[in-house]
Amino acid sequence: MSSSEAALPRRSLLAAMLTVAALAGGCFQPLYSDYTTSTTGGSVKAALRGIEIPEIKGLIGHNFRNELVFELDGGGDPDIRKTSKLEAAIAEAVEVVTVDYANGRADSAVLVATATWKLTQNGTGTVLASGTNSVRIPYERSSQRFATVRAARDAQIRAAKNLATIVRGQIAADLTS
Repeated sequence: MSSSEAALPRRSLLAAMLTVAALAGGCFQPLYSDYTTSTTGGSVKAALRGIEIPEIKGLIGHNFRNELVFELDGGGDPDIRKTSKLEAAIAEAVEVVTVDYANGRADSAVLVATATWKLTQNGTGTVLASGTNSVRIPYERSSQRFATVRAARDAQIRAAKNLATIVRGQIAADLTS
């Protein structure tokens, strides 16, 4: 078999794969497009902007709410009519990973933050989406007290940002019709 005869099946296989990819490419529609419809009517983008988020207790809750407001609305127009409400609660726990047995102090820890949330439609009270999401954020502990406090606070802020991104994606996916 010559090299030109071996190249013919490869070319036909490549052509078939490109044809299938071109046909399947027309089925893709971006989640955050203006033309992706939501279960509430209108676009998913408009539905996300119409979510009202009340205050959430705690440092992680406060940062989670602020990040979620920014991710859903982009800090945009305050005159947008709110059609749904997101109720959320944040729980946090610290797990000690390693301990220095010479002095009995924890060298590192993991912050486990869990957001339990429910999205309801205003007026009807219909549950549009709900879920529980968790993130694990490691941080180092130091013999210096204030360095440990600052590392723990930074871990809380990172946890809030990560949770907001996860929840936004899940809400957008649940609202897609």
